Amino acid sequence: MTTVIAESLTTDSLDLKTLLELSRRTDPVGVLSVYLDVPPGENAQATTIDLTNRLAELERRVERDGPPERALAVHEAVARLADEIDRVIDPEQRGRGRVVFAAVDGTWVTRVSTQMPLPNRVVLDGSAFIHPLLELLDEGGPAGVVLASRAEARLLEWRLGELVPLRELRAELIEPPHERSGPIGSRPGSGHGTPTGEQRNARTRDEAARFIERVGAAASRLGRERGWKRVLVSAGEQLTEPLVLALSRPLSEVALRDPRVLVGLGLAMLEDIATERLRAAHEESARRLVHHICEYGNGAGVAALGLSEVVGALNQARVGHLIYDPSMRYRGSIGHDGSLYAHDEAILAYGSTPEVRLTERIVERALETGARVTPVEGAASNGLAEASGIAALLRW
Repeated sequence: MTTVIAESLTTDSLDLKTLLELSRRTDPVGVLSVYLDVPPGENAQATTIDLTNRLAELERRVERDGPPERALAVHEAVARLADEIDRVIDPEQRGRGRVVFAAVDGTWVTRVSTQMPLPNRVVLDGSAFIHPLLELLDEGGPAGVVLASRAEARLLEWRLGELVPLRELRAELIEPPHERSGPIGSRPGSGHGTPTGEQRNARTRDEAARFIERVGAAASRLGRERGWKRVLVSAGEQLTEPLVLALSRPLSEVALRDPRVLVGLGLAMLEDIATERLRAAHEESARRLVHHICEYGNGAGVAALGLSEVVGALNQARVGHLIYDPSMRYRGSIGHDGSLYAHDEAILAYGSTPEVRLTERIVERALETGARVTPVEGAASNGLAEASGIAALLRW
């Protein structure tokens, strides 16, 4: 009887190193990658039907392409995974996005769950299909959420759609002895506009300013320690901008401002607000990145545009930042020495093997050489059309 090695990954253990390790898990017959989006509170019947249809289509395609032994192995693997599939579809399970990677030979299964949505997909390849998770990591990287009022502050971290409280602070309000509470009206000179009233207002402003500085310093420390790429700041119309200015660089330069007072909201509502704002900011950042690369593409050796230039730079480990459109399917070949070639260069590569999933090999090579990878949906039709949606910033 075959021993099955099963493991479950959550957002806490999901990073680029983990994805690279997943991409290296292979199987002689293939690895089945199943992605599902299970929105909370919705009937799972539609999801079940969609997944059933995708698995059936996969089996038909494998049977058509042959050989019969492979088709039988895939059929047995799908049947063997019935319990895993039921678990993935179950709306009571944790997470909205669900993934199962399984070796067709039945030796290992890896599950992944996340609060962020994932596209419904079924892929059979020689290794785990990691692209949707790569997009997820790029979009859902750690970000700070800093909420404050004059009296309190909450510091939280958003990652992959989940919000985790880290620290709470309270203002130290000190009332001078001569102004401590007494009967209303017992101090005639303390009204609005009087010297005493102005002193009180000035002291209140000073106390608020000191508190905001303290919150900014605490958030800056957390940002450095935890690698925040962005921060959402909310402290009301008067204090939001001072709080942003209290953050250290570069955190203040990537701050998203929300002038509302959100500090008193519940965690679930805050999670929805943070997810919406941070995902929108990521989309805008991706558009700016494409524009930036297009500008540099006209320079000398600064950027690579198009499949041929990108794989050539990858072969030389020159790529510092890879950008590609995940909706595109790049084709090419792999040389006997592991070099990557674009489809129109295959004839020039003696002894090369055709590779219909060149995108996966490109991403794996980028991760192996320490390059940053950013999938940009729609890049092939917006900004990088002439480059077929793929480009790179180069190290040299």
